[in-house]
Amino acid sequence: MLLGLSLRCRTGLGRLHFRRGIHHSPPPPKTLCYVSSCTDPYANLAFEDWILRNSDPESYVLYLWRNRPSIVIGRNQNPWKECNLALMAERDVVLARRSSGGGAVYHDLGNTNYTVVMPREAFARDMCAEMVAKALQDSDIPAYVNARHDVAVDGLKISGSAFKLTKLRAFHHGTMLIDADLTRLHGCLKSQAHDCIEAKGVASVPSPVVNLRDYSLSLDHSSFCDSVLRQFADTFAPPSEATVVDTLSDPRTADERRRIQTWDWLYGQTPEFTHRFYRSFAWATVFASITARHGRITDASISTAESALQPPPGTRLLFADIAARLKDVRYHPSDISEGLMSFIDSDNPRASELCDWLVSNLSFPTV
Repeated sequence: MLLGLSLRCRTGLGRLHFRRGIHHSPPPPKTLCYVSSCTDPYANLAFEDWILRNSDPESYVLYLWRNRPSIVIGRNQNPWKECNLALMAERDVVLARRSSGGGAVYHDLGNTNYTVVMPREAFARDMCAEMVAKALQDSDIPAYVNARHDVAVDGLKISGSAFKLTKLRAFHHGTMLIDADLTRLHGCLKSQAHDCIEAKGVASVPSPVVNLRDYSLSLDHSSFCDSVLRQFADTFAPPSEATVVDTLSDPRTADERRRIQTWDWLYGQTPEFTHRFYRSFAWATVFASITARHGRITDASISTAESALQPPPGTRLLFADIAARLKDVRYHPSDISEGLMSFIDSDNPRASELCDWLVSNLSFPTV
């Protein structure tokens, strides 16, 4: 039984202090808690990775954090298929890729993220989700864990989960929709090219969601953190203290933060996929098939539909020349435009028209 648990936090870099209760043998496991005061998604994800790699293999660590508006995709997901990158740029929503699996999720300051890192041998998929559900039940919210390991209320998802396992460690991290801007979210997770892209990576499974604000007017980021901290202490053992960290200025995460902001990680990590599209021109109906792996085009083919109308002479040779120019080009608007520039600026109107069409279909903004 946990006795005399109290929580106190100061603005900025501070500490959350617990008064330990009385425990009997066997001794409780080592527990730590961190709460991020930063809202940079790259810094917060980098600190999560630091905990996984550097914490005591026998310890249990709770990490609570939240981000500025962002879409965070799973390690093996395709941002071009999962996200409406143009709408994200318009709404100032940034893209991040985490090191764990799972689907794409929306973060903002109305969403609180929780991570529990533990010994791998102690890991169970529903353990931490049940812990969070119990924390909400203590606040009179009828939360439960569903078959997909998500926390839900009345059949609506309020928290998604993802996992990562290493040789000695495991972590479960999840989101919690408290008062997220669902209007800003709307559309950001629906790519206009979704149905045109066949991907080998992990696809997101859309679920109807709801904010906890619909069930409690008093629950906010601070009170949710307080409830989860208490339940973490009750589930494992009360930590001696929980440290509030500014992950953006923490030197332990600087290198990892820089790495996960690069194009090579955000986009180049994408597994193989094929993007197919077509258009009817006055002179032929043209089909394009572009295959890319790890952010580079590995194969391209351009063809016409079988019909009584034959394309103008030299068209098939033009198709082959353009397709060859696309191979090994980075799947990035500026690189694709540069690779096709000689055709775009040519005196051949079909070549210019065709390449303008290809560039418009392959030019996704970078966010």
